[in-house]
Amino acid sequence: MAIKQEISCRYFGIGGLTIRVEADLPITDITFNEKLKAFEEGGPGDDMIVIRHHFSLPDPESLGLGQLMYRQRPWAIYRQADSWIYLGILDETGNKDLFQIAIFNNEHSQADIYHRNSDVFSKGGCASLTLFPTDQILLARVLADRAGFYLHSCGVDFNGQGLLFAGHSEAGKSTMARMLAGQAKILCDDRIIIRNHPEGARIYGTWHHGDVPDILPASVPLQAILFLEKAPENRLILMEDRAEIMRRLLACIIRPFVTADWWAKSLDILERTAGTIPCYVLKCDKSGAVVDLLKKL
Repeated sequence: MAIKQEISCRYFGIGGLTIRVEADLPITDITFNEKLKAFEEGGPGDDMIVIRHHFSLPDPESLGLGQLMYRQRPWAIYRQADSWIYLGILDETGNKDLFQIAIFNNEHSQADIYHRNSDVFSKGGCASLTLFPTDQILLARVLADRAGFYLHSCGVDFNGQGLLFAGHSEAGKSTMARMLAGQAKILCDDRIIIRNHPEGARIYGTWHHGDVPDILPASVPLQAILFLEKAPENRLILMEDRAEIMRRLLACIIRPFVTADWWAKSLDILERTAGTIPCYVLKCDKSGAVVDLLKKL
């Protein structure tokens, strides 16, 4: 009688989702980076994503790859009737020298991820659950099916209300996190999840931090979105032009492999957010005086 191989698994919570991570090798206390341990949970949740890790590569030709949808290092992405296949490629010409193969179901809620070997996993300190460069490749897709998206932003819990400070690199997100340290709970200084629920929008901390390592696996109602602009003065300007709000949100949304259905869902969510959440331009210096403006808000 064949002996069933023991599967090691752990659970992690992010954005109101539970991610079950399975592996053909034991998952130990050093397998994942410390920042991920803050999001570890004791068991399954109501809305679960499943990731299974394997440590040898199947022959890609045996998978019946399907239609090529995208090809640019490090990914070649193929579409089948009910699944997606991501090939981790090192060159632009063929599928011979692969470092990773990921097979997702149609909704990206289940994944079998095959690695060339177990070296990275066994060494420990993995910075993502998928062992991709970032888990946003997966999460940004599944969030669109759940009225959610990733925003390039710093998010804080300010007296029980969620404030988002949006902008790209060098906009001042990490500076804002430092100025608010001790006066607000920092959820993450660089990537925040927004989800629209029947009772209103909420923001969620993530492990994708920037210069400030403070992160929290917490959620809080979204009070306002503030688009950061460096200035010699501190001013808060209410935005009333929804087209301008959409333009700024689109510039900051984190994108996975983009498909027409993902865009349609995401644009609907962004329009809902732009129409219901107060948005401001926040002009600020580095003096810290901007905190008084936020208290009035």
